[in-house]
Amino acid sequence: MPPPTSTPPKMQSFKTNDGVTLRYIDTGIDTGADASIGVDGDDTSISSREKPWLVMIHGFTGSSLVWQHNIPAFTPYYRVIAPDLRGHGESDKPEHGFQVSRLAMDLRELVCHLQNTEEKGKEREWKAIGGSLGCSILWCYASLFTTTPFTHTIFIDQSPLQNLLPDWGLTHCNRGMNSPSSLLSLQTTLATSPATAHLGTISACLSYLAFPLPSDEEKVGQERRREDEEFFLGQALKGNQVWLGRLMGDHTALDWRGSIAATFGPGLGPSTRSQTKVLVIASERSGCFPAAGPLFVVGLVRGGRGERARGVSVSWGGHWCYWEDPGRFNRLCLAFLGDGEGLDMDGEEIRGLGRWV
Repeated sequence: MPPPTSTPPKMQSFKTNDGVTLRYIDTGIDTGADASIGVDGDDTSISSREKPWLVMIHGFTGSSLVWQHNIPAFTPYYRVIAPDLRGHGESDKPEHGFQVSRLAMDLRELVCHLQNTEEKGKEREWKAIGGSLGCSILWCYASLFTTTPFTHTIFIDQSPLQNLLPDWGLTHCNRGMNSPSSLLSLQTTLATSPATAHLGTISACLSYLAFPLPSDEEKVGQERRREDEEFFLGQALKGNQVWLGRLMGDHTALDWRGSIAATFGPGLGPSTRSQTKVLVIASERSGCFPAAGPLFVVGLVRGGRGERARGVSVSWGGHWCYWEDPGRFNRLCLAFLGDGEGLDMDGEEIRGLGRWV
């Protein structure tokens, strides 16, 4: 895997209804940017403009650059849109808007902004991938605006509820960020020693740090470890740390179980039932969640009906599995999304990528 870059490509932008400028990667626009993340002049043909849309939503303290090892694999099949959430990356960092609902509205405005560029009668499919907080944004989006226009969504290692509750135990909630006291501790550390807080997050999100294996010493050398730490720490420190703490407070308190069942699941009947297909990717080596937490979403979507949702727990990466082993991650996603040169979701190669439910 090539070393990470902290240099953002030339990005597109738009302004939200509350005056915040959000920036995003668009592989269908000639930016003259670094081709290593799949954004260059070779992808500006009419055919590329006709590809289905694929929105990739990063998680807490990240940026669009966390997808830099994935975008090149998706670009031949999709026009990839990878935004920097407000308060993150190269997007504006206002004092307000630290709620998941506001981030969902930002996504809605981005989708509408891009839909307005489509030629009438030639509208294309929309698909989405969300990692961690990105899952919650998609769940909130669905609760506010339905699952339209997304035909496929991929949720990466996020439980529908982070907090510990009487009906939501340690087998499903966040391993550490699961109570008012743990939230207060994080917010205090973000305000006083942000690097300490983010290094703790990094340790929980990379499998070779959260649940190291003997083979990791050979596979993941000290240089790679240093590069990973420098990259993720650099992205995290771009934000207003108090603002990030408030965002985590909102994110941690939200319980999406009922909402997912109502919007992605069976709903109230055939007239309200979503047709959006769902893949949940959990990790056996995530320092953020036991695999049962994210995989619980599969049952909420199915609601006892059909196989519209699939779930897999992998051991080749942690919370940031897309970063640790982009090859496996990319093949898995392309198979689910319906492309990838003959990859079959029920084929031996894909079934061998993890434990399926």
